[in-house]
Amino acid sequence: MLLAISVWMAQISLRNRIYGPWAGFEREVLGSSEHAGWVKFVGRRKAQLRKSPFLPADATREYILPDDLVIDEDELVELEVSGSGYLVRSLPKGSVIADDYVKVFEVAAAKRLSVPLPRPYLDTDDFLARVIVNWRSGEEDHLDKSIALQLLSCPRTPMGPGGIGSQSFDLSGVPKALDRLKRSVDLNLPLEFSRPNPRYEMDFLSSLADLSALRKKVVSGEVEEISYNYLKMVDPSHHPLPQHVPTIVYNATYRPLATTPDPDVIEFQLYGLWLRPVVTEEMISRIESMLGSILEESDPAYAGYNIDFDQDAMAKIAMALCRLYRRDRLDEDMLSRSRKWFMELYRFFADLRLNYVRPGGSSRVSTDNSPDDRYSRQGPHDMEVLREIYRGVNEVGLDYVSFAGLKKALRRKKVTADEIRDSITRLVQSGAIISKENDNLFRPVRRFETKLPARD
Repeated sequence: MLLAISVWMAQISLRNRIYGPWAGFEREVLGSSEHAGWVKFVGRRKAQLRKSPFLPADATREYILPDDLVIDEDELVELEVSGSGYLVRSLPKGSVIADDYVKVFEVAAAKRLSVPLPRPYLDTDDFLARVIVNWRSGEEDHLDKSIALQLLSCPRTPMGPGGIGSQSFDLSGVPKALDRLKRSVDLNLPLEFSRPNPRYEMDFLSSLADLSALRKKVVSGEVEEISYNYLKMVDPSHHPLPQHVPTIVYNATYRPLATTPDPDVIEFQLYGLWLRPVVTEEMISRIESMLGSILEESDPAYAGYNIDFDQDAMAKIAMALCRLYRRDRLDEDMLSRSRKWFMELYRFFADLRLNYVRPGGSSRVSTDNSPDDRYSRQGPHDMEVLREIYRGVNEVGLDYVSFAGLKKALRRKKVTADEIRDSITRLVQSGAIISKENDNLFRPVRRFETKLPARD
């Protein structure tokens, strides 16, 4: 196993693996054929293959596809080749040896493969225990739950962007407890996931610059899923990204029993990240109906401290739990477990009567987290977009309002397509609308329908 060395620890590089840790589906694809992998198009009728869905395509090989062959981006295929050659991209002056070339294969046919999903070596309970192996009494602080949720993340759903957000709190009084927390998470985080990666990132935020860079990536859609953890308190005037779970160090004490990455934990994470559970309309309605009562019951405001936790935290936790329990569809069982985890995490958080000075030495968080305050944080055209979505569903009678319909309706107000798209991104993130079919269909979240600000 090759390890990428950092200043204080070693992280596994997925790209440099020789014999593991491989997820089961990676092992089967690698063993099937040298011409098997996930498709990435690099030109007209030209494609490359990825041996893992979490890595870039192999740029040293290109496949020329016949005109009558139809395959899709990101599809898992095994290609039948009829010939090969080399394409020289550059030749140093005075040399007959190319310094940049690619091997080119002519494709005769393609076989579509189903993605194999053998069970990971660890079961759910073992995975939860392994992620806190370096924390004595970590389960008393629910560190196993909060860390597992952040590592497994959450796919994009109609309820919002992918990823789990957390705020860390050090209530232990031990110096550098949060630095050690970050270290223990990073230990089992592949190198590729702790830097820009279009599939999944895990970021730790300690400054306004970190927050600004992350928000830009989320809004632009550069990354499918971003989990993030605020290691310092964020001034609410900076409009932090939503938080879904607290990460608390209180009873737990750090003990570095494991100093090298755990390949079984990494395999479990890769398996989980590959799962994208289906969310039906029925489940969306169930989530909406549960939100109002559970937020009133669990809101940390009753402890006298208000943190802007995301209103759709329970939905995101449910999707992460699907990955933890290896479910390909969101169902009632996962919603029930999500509610239980949500209550455990937030009641523990609230019962501690947190003072928010210690984590980052910064100011307390705003005491106003009302829906009206959320609206005041919106962009210049968000209310116009929301009103059109509301009008289409509640007055015209549409199930969903299309992006094309929004452009047509707002054209007379000179709102551009880019401005509409920016507004949609913010409205989804704030929990005001539900998105469907790759951000092309929208409807209001039902709990917001009666809280729409009056037209100016």
